[in-house]
Amino acid sequence: MSVFKVTLNNPCQGYMDIDPRTQAINPSAVDSTGVQMNPSIQRTIYVTGPNRIWRKLFDGQTFTDCNYWKRFAYPQAPLDQAFISVVSDDGSVYSDFAQENTFPVVNNLTVAAGSTFSTPANVIDYVGTYGNPASFVQITNNSTGTVKVRLNGNTSAVFALTGGITQVFNAGDLSVSKLEFDNSASGSTTVSVSVLASVTSVCSS
Repeated sequence: MSVFKVTLNNPCQGYMDIDPRTQAINPSAVDSTGVQMNPSIQRTIYVTGPNRIWRKLFDGQTFTDCNYWKRFAYPQAPLDQAFISVVSDDGSVYSDFAQENTFPVVNNLTVAAGSTFSTPANVIDYVGTYGNPASFVQITNNSTGTVKVRLNGNTSAVFALTGGITQVFNAGDLSVSKLEFDNSASGSTTVSVSVLASVTSVCSS
């Protein structure tokens, strides 16, 4: 998810509300000496998101949503039309379609010897953390020992990932809501695991 700021005032669009505390005593000089309110206290706009839900946006407001909103930010939109600025970007592509707003998630786990599926450090919960499952997952065992992997909390969906092996679930193969790792049978060997995943942003508007 990315963070955006509503920016309804910029030099290419002109200014609107002048701070009365800075207006000149001479009325004819108001426009040339008054200072623009920043953020504006007058400018508000209603905009629909990718799910056709209305957002009421006021100047200076920040909100968190998917990268659909980058379509209203410079340079996707010219400055004379832009009214959004990007505060932080989750790295997903800009798209008008909610299902295409995917971003990368990387987890590097140290699966301690003797630890199990229930060990908190051995769990990657995509739905619980990001609100959506991963559509692509690449799991690499960087060690020589073998580690067990459980998919989506299903006790029947467990496989062994041996040392130096990479397992990939491509888009369309499986939606991965959770990954859990077990290293209880390794003796004293710690296993290092790297996981690369693609998660679709939750578009809340």
